[in-house]
Amino acid sequence: MKFLGWLRSSYAQAVPPLAARLPWVGLLLLAVSAGFGLHSWSFSRSRVRQVVTITENVATLNRQGEVVYTPRFRLRLPDGELLTMEAVNNRSHEIAFPAGERVPVLYPSGDPQGAILATVWLSYRGAIVCGVLGAALFDLGWVLRLKLQRAKTFAADTGGAAAG
Repeated sequence: MKFLGWLRSSYAQAVPPLAARLPWVGLLLLAVSAGFGLHSWSFSRSRVRQVVTITENVATLNRQGEVVYTPRFRLRLPDGELLTMEAVNNRSHEIAFPAGERVPVLYPSGDPQGAILATVWLSYRGAIVCGVLGAALFDLGWVLRLKLQRAKTFAADTGGAAAG
């Protein structure tokens, strides 16, 4: 029973500061998300976009001695030349794109060697994560505010102390 009493008093002490701050933290994260999204969108507008076919996944060892996979794909240039290259900075422990899958890539005009895989998740990962986290914290803050307001209203109506 002591533990439940401690948990109830800790909850009562933690809720007011959280209710006051979480909506603002959520709004800040939503603003950061918008910035990441705008940056990704601006980046993709200045690049050539093309859909390529993954030919294979190349297994290599990283510095820690773990096997990582890098997708290799074929890219057809506007002049008809066909290049086979590996994705830049998309090494992973799991095969994210099986051979034969078609995925979008972005590369600077005139520099296809800088091609990067550009799925929605890879392109907008920062914006998506910050947006979801920001929305969740904003909503949680408002739920806690409403709970506090109800507890205060209940206490005022009954003339006693508010029960959490």
